Amino acid sequence: MEGEDNAKLDSPSGLPVDNDSVSDNASEELENDRGRMLRLGDFVAHISDLDKALGQVVQINQSFLMYDVKKLKPSQYIPSNQLKRVTKFLEGDMVVLDNWLGRVDFVLRDVTVRFMNGSLRTFKGGMGLQPHDDWDGLSLHLGQKVNVSPKRTCTITELFDGSVYVIWIINSDGNDDSPPLAKQDPDRLTLVFPFCSTWKIGNVCGHELSKSETEFLLGDVETSVDVTWQNGITEKNLPSSILKPISDLGVHDFFIGQYVVLDNSDGLGVVKSVDHKEKTTTVRWLNIPNEEIISSCHLNRLFNYNLGNLVLRRITREAENSHLSSFGNIIGFKDGNIEVTWADGTISMVQPQELHGVIDREKYEDTDEFASNGIEQEVEEDALVVKVPEFKVDLLDFVDLRCVRCLNGSRIHCFNNALEKDYRELKGLTLESVADEQLLIYLPFYQPINLHSLVIGGLMEEGPKTVKLFANKRHFDISDAAKTTPRDTAILSEDNLRGVTVKVNQINFQRIHSVTIFIEDNQYGSELTRVQRIYLFGTLN
Repeated sequence: MEGEDNAKLDSPSGLPVDNDSVSDNASEELENDRGRMLRLGDFVAHISDLDKALGQVVQINQSFLMYDVKKLKPSQYIPSNQLKRVTKFLEGDMVVLDNWLGRVDFVLRDVTVRFMNGSLRTFKGGMGLQPHDDWDGLSLHLGQKVNVSPKRTCTITELFDGSVYVIWIINSDGNDDSPPLAKQDPDRLTLVFPFCSTWKIGNVCGHELSKSETEFLLGDVETSVDVTWQNGITEKNLPSSILKPISDLGVHDFFIGQYVVLDNSDGLGVVKSVDHKEKTTTVRWLNIPNEEIISSCHLNRLFNYNLGNLVLRRITREAENSHLSSFGNIIGFKDGNIEVTWADGTISMVQPQELHGVIDREKYEDTDEFASNGIEQEVEEDALVVKVPEFKVDLLDFVDLRCVRCLNGSRIHCFNNALEKDYRELKGLTLESVADEQLLIYLPFYQPINLHSLVIGGLMEEGPKTVKLFANKRHFDISDAAKTTPRDTAILSEDNLRGVTVKVNQINFQRIHSVTIFIEDNQYGSELTRVQRIYLFGTLN
């Protein structure tokens, strides 16, 4: 889509703060108490004052509560950098095979067990084994008792990666060659960027500082982040619950280390600091050794490199395994250069021109945020609960929120308020338009879906009225929507704004990969449109 002042900037990649939990109730508590999902390189604002300066997450700090897998008793909180793998690969790992980079989607582990008579047997992928105890079904681990049949119990003596399933992302040659097979022998794969991997609640691990070979189950997690603000000040160990991710950056919002150019000038500069109140930016020019304070409105970003981005460079030499030097991860910025750690383990400083772009974040990041909301409305205090119609699912659970795009939407009152489950059920939060009453929202799905109905709620005066729906329109802007025939059009009533569903022409929305919602006007011709919540209902394909 075409970008404007509030166009979505490609979000940086990196380590997600994973809030998975052992049980549904525990998951809710963890998400409420421990904070929101943040990633390395994410742009954030302080939730108590969203109009203040913006910041960038420069460090994720996690500590996990360890449980002895034999006794299942809590031990202590251990920093994530002291956790040790007990298998070679974890879901979410980045791997290289020949000239291809991929992400581990699933690991099928072979399990060797010992029966009471001393005999050993290996089960491919652990198929046929059942946990002996109800609480012991979270992750397979050494010493665990499992059942082959209701009356036949055995003990796990060995675990090893049998098959690794990989989602292939890109090849270093930049061509359209077919990727390798998804199912791979783990011995053929090279693990790269292990610091990008995410430990999750329920994983089994060892402790680097422990002298014993005891394995532990990861339980509760405590998370904080270090944030560098636009003025250059870094605050450490901030709870993520006090920060709100900013998905839409204005074209004149700058951060330290970004490359900028002055209007009508060829000079390249690097941002040193930003005065948010005065709307000025201190720039160090690379062609002349001096710094200058300039009005932010006269600067433009030249490159879109951020902390945590996966990047690609072309390697022409014929050396063995040279493809490992093609894939890199940005770990810092210094003196106008970009610090990159490469898949072969080396670290170097490079000029931005040496890189051949950022690998799309949507291609290699994953999320486990799948949850069902339960068309009845129940108002409790300030929250609205919308229940999923019978035989349908809440399709927004399967929307890739990292790739949602909203044109003409406010940077502060952004689309997250109407889409994310933490925000859309609260009446006080809204998605607001900026220049006029129109909004265009692009919603991509993880897999093909069939759209059945939707709910778009809002205020009576400024709520949406004419809503046009399109399918599979990835590169689409407001002007396109205005002149293109939609697959369906809905005129929302006041009842619809209160939560009554609108059924769509289901024939036009079968097996689609994305939905684009174009809000053309609002109820009373107000200058701005405000949307409180968006729900999509249907089935998976």
